[in-house]
Amino acid sequence: MSALLRHPASFLAVCGLFSALLGSQLAGGNYGAAPQPGLYLVLTGVWFGLVAGYGVWRFGHASAASAITVVLTTWVAWEAAVNVAIQIDGAWYPEAMPGFLKGYSAGFTAGAVGASITWAGAAFAVPSLRTKLAFGSIVVAGALLGLLLPATNHYDGGAVLLVPWQATIAGLLGFNMVSLRDRRRRPSVTLPSGG
Repeated sequence: MSALLRHPASFLAVCGLFSALLGSQLAGGNYGAAPQPGLYLVLTGVWFGLVAGYGVWRFGHASAASAITVVLTTWVAWEAAVNVAIQIDGAWYPEAMPGFLKGYSAGFTAGAVGASITWAGAAFAVPSLRTKLAFGSIVVAGALLGLLLPATNHYDGGAVLLVPWQATIAGLLGFNMVSLRDRRRRPSVTLPSGG
């Protein structure tokens, strides 16, 4: 394994990328009909939950029970985000704003909701995630990348949203699991003496 992939941020970002690709192909069933609340694309949240849970266990040094809790919390985050997007795009604001604006508003809000619940589950288990910087970076990234939601309709594929969103959020979780002190630490380099 290369040195780059040994860092939690890089490793989890790559895992998030694979989770997103898997989630866009094996999304799972829908248990509900939009725009009503329900369970949507069930496996997509499970795949990303496994990434977050593994990261918390491996790099956050949390217990297996905490990791399982993070898997479940991340799945809940996915379902909450999807339901929020469906409600904003359809039921809550049927005529209040233009269609293109509803899509962006739904993506932005859903991205923030999914990221904040994912962060909360992981931060409960990993103390280094309980900072304003960790919370802010994860939620802002989730919201901004949620703006890709309308592109999923244009390109007829979830990967256009899932790949950057899940890779980034997973990477930020990994980055923030490393303590600030360890991030500042630089490897010492010994220079050969000239002679």
